[in-house]
Amino acid sequence: MERALSTFIQLGVVREKDGTITVWEFAKEFDDDEIEYSEFLWRGIKQSWVLAGNFPEGIEGLRQTHYVVTHAEAPLSSTEIREQLTEQFDYEYNDAGIRGYPELLTQLEALRQTEDGYVPGPRSSTFEGRWRGRANVFFKLERWLHHRGPTVDVPRDTIKKALMKYYMYRESGGWGRHRRLYNRFLEDYIRETSRKSDVANPQIHLSEEYHKDEDPREDLRDDIKEKFPGIDGQELGGLYPDTLEDILAADTEQEAREIRATASPGISRRDLQSLVDETRDPYTPPADFSLFDWQQEAIDQWFNDDDSTAESGIAQVVTGAGKTVMALGAINEWLEKHPDGAVTIVVPTKVLMHQWLREFIEKLNVPPSDIGWAGNGHKDSHGECRIIVSIVNSAVKDDYLRTSLREANTDEHLLVADECHRYTGDVHSQVLKYPNSATMGLSATPLSTINPEEDELTEDDELLLDNLGALFYHLNYEEGVERGLVSEFTINYVGFELTPAEQHTYEQFSKKVSSAVQDIEARYSHRLGELHGSYPQKLQTILQTSDTPTPAISDFFEYTQRRRELIAEAVSRQAITHRLLESAIEQDKKSIVFQERIKQLEQMVAPYDHRDEETQTGKYGSKESGRADLYRQYENELDEVNRDLEDLFFKGSYAPVMYHSGHQNDEWNDWAIEWFRDDGFANVMLSVQALKEGVDVPSADVGIIRVSSGNVRERIQTLGRILRTGNDPDMPSTLHVLYARDTVDERIFEEVDWEAEIGGTHEYYKWETGEEVIKGELVGPSPEFEPDVSPYQPPEIPDVSDLERGDPYEGPRRGQTISVNAEGRPFRDTEDGRKFITTPKIESVAEYVYRLRGGGRIIINDADHMITVTEEGPVFLGVLESNSFEYEEQEDDEVPESFEDFVS
Repeated sequence: MERALSTFIQLGVVREKDGTITVWEFAKEFDDDEIEYSEFLWRGIKQSWVLAGNFPEGIEGLRQTHYVVTHAEAPLSSTEIREQLTEQFDYEYNDAGIRGYPELLTQLEALRQTEDGYVPGPRSSTFEGRWRGRANVFFKLERWLHHRGPTVDVPRDTIKKALMKYYMYRESGGWGRHRRLYNRFLEDYIRETSRKSDVANPQIHLSEEYHKDEDPREDLRDDIKEKFPGIDGQELGGLYPDTLEDILAADTEQEAREIRATASPGISRRDLQSLVDETRDPYTPPADFSLFDWQQEAIDQWFNDDDSTAESGIAQVVTGAGKTVMALGAINEWLEKHPDGAVTIVVPTKVLMHQWLREFIEKLNVPPSDIGWAGNGHKDSHGECRIIVSIVNSAVKDDYLRTSLREANTDEHLLVADECHRYTGDVHSQVLKYPNSATMGLSATPLSTINPEEDELTEDDELLLDNLGALFYHLNYEEGVERGLVSEFTINYVGFELTPAEQHTYEQFSKKVSSAVQDIEARYSHRLGELHGSYPQKLQTILQTSDTPTPAISDFFEYTQRRRELIAEAVSRQAITHRLLESAIEQDKKSIVFQERIKQLEQMVAPYDHRDEETQTGKYGSKESGRADLYRQYENELDEVNRDLEDLFFKGSYAPVMYHSGHQNDEWNDWAIEWFRDDGFANVMLSVQALKEGVDVPSADVGIIRVSSGNVRERIQTLGRILRTGNDPDMPSTLHVLYARDTVDERIFEEVDWEAEIGGTHEYYKWETGEEVIKGELVGPSPEFEPDVSPYQPPEIPDVSDLERGDPYEGPRRGQTISVNAEGRPFRDTEDGRKFITTPKIESVAEYVYRLRGGGRIIINDADHMITVTEEGPVFLGVLESNSFEYEEQEDDEVPESFEDFVS
């Protein structure tokens, strides 16, 4: 009986107050047979889940379950429903499975269960309308912002903040306290009489201010068409009311079109025409326009006639300094010198394509008939336009760019590759190989290294340099600050220690990595020296080209990845980030927090009990069993840190937004940018990676790299995301970089001398935990906390004239190896299989290793010293007098001598 009552209370068909069970008015109608059971059940759900706010996410679960069944081609079982919900809505489930949604929908007659599975029920169409109605309050407010824009007056900012927090908290796995946030916008959106009335048929009536703020767009569009007859309604579709009001307030149709063109997410030929300045000649800048000194220097360098590489090369320019305008100046001059030439600008995104098109008109007054674009369902050609701006996907699809250039009927072609570091993959790199006579690459981080003249280049680096040309101009952050192009900045490096449990696991992973490296170098030392690229890239090449690669390569990738994840998930990052955010908020500073993965962002939002067990953002959510085990070791302290983060999230002074690629509705990213730009709205942006090129991210006072890949290119891009540029370069910015001390996290300090290369002020701090393990205080700045990045000093070569076989050895242990099998026979694994060595001295040494260890390895270092490693350490075996070995001849049909030889 208790269980039945609990179910009825949860469904809302009865209510409990002060220990007393009563029924709603609509229950009496059901008891009097005035309404059907399905209708009685729906009214209870509407009353409890919606109006009382007891289970609002349940409405969304019902809607999505109903959707996958009604859109299926055949009946679906419960398991298939679950699979479809996961695939289509990134749904995550707790132990309750799909929470009884199919059964409840069956009771509502929205679905019907057959022997083959669930199918639409007799009231299916009724519920399709209800899901689109006011029952899903969050969805309705989301649609409200979609139609009216994120800066609309209704709802007011406090309600929009609650809406964003609710969304972030729920998507990050939050449970329980999200009801407080939901109730804030529920009470604002739904009239009080609807929420508190006990009536036979509960109704969802909007509050008065939402009734008053009916969608004004239709009236505004009519007024615009009346004022400017040349503008039709189709051109005004999809625009927010604020934009429509600005268009209506324009004095001329030309001005109205300019407003429309700059506000619209798309672009049309008419939009470009509206941006043309009829008062100045084509291909001329505005009268008050002038290039920065560096821009003219770069253009002159690119055209340097004394150099055989003139009209080619890559400009490496700090973000925000104006490299697009520099390129426009070069393009304009190139077209003057090559009047029959064709120009292609390749970009990675639609946003950048639109920016370039507008810049061509606004900065150079290019006639719209001269410029075209390829992307977003539109394709012009060089046969019609001398300038084409193309998204890279469109450029290479079906060989579009090559075909387009043929139509230009000219050998003079300038290829401009914006964000050129994005075009090194097998597919996108084709765009660099189409016919051209001049090239220009643009990027703040074109190469994987800051010092291409000193460091080893990757294959991607060489591909860019071979196809675009050498770096012809470099403007780094330090010079950008000196020229007043970007703000002054400070980088604070915050080092922390791994916890004892993390350190133990880290050391275990490191041992496995070292073991894998020894195996790899023993077998492939000759190939590794011949291959180009980083160590992992060399191993990938070996994997792809070898028929029987050693399993050690897979072990290397597995344990380096697991080690990286361990460092990225280090629990101290939580406490440090909380302290830095709290400080920034107290000082009224805007912050961006950078992570590598969405689940790391969710750890900054959701409460502990769901943060470390499961998350709600579908494919990005996962059960972190290892992290849960770690929690149990530091339960009280980590729980306190996590609760501090959660409490900060719910403070009124903390106004966060989040930006990542995992939204089902990408508009949340657009709104996040807009709200972060508004100084009176959001003060923290939680982001994943360094945000996309072309996204106009408002500058910030503080950046926090909570988790970083350690990639040099990403570090520079991240710095560019927080620096103020243009009209506000005088406001300083601070970037905090968190790293685990005495781990591979410190390698980025070895790869780059950051102070010398990018300038700025660099400070070093330590997270001091004292008697605690996780919580602590920032100590510093102090030079003593700077990581020790002195070059590796190999062990000295010892004098072995007095050493005998079996003596301890203190020299280098790395080098080529010979294996000794279980019978004491020395051999080498080669591409042609196992080859046994018959050189007498090697056989003698192998016999000793067999008696000493029962088999193992003989290591021959660069000094030709032979050693083996025992539990007590390295042991000297002798000096190799010749690297030429004799091998046993073995016929193809020879029977293996042992089972070990057979299986190998």
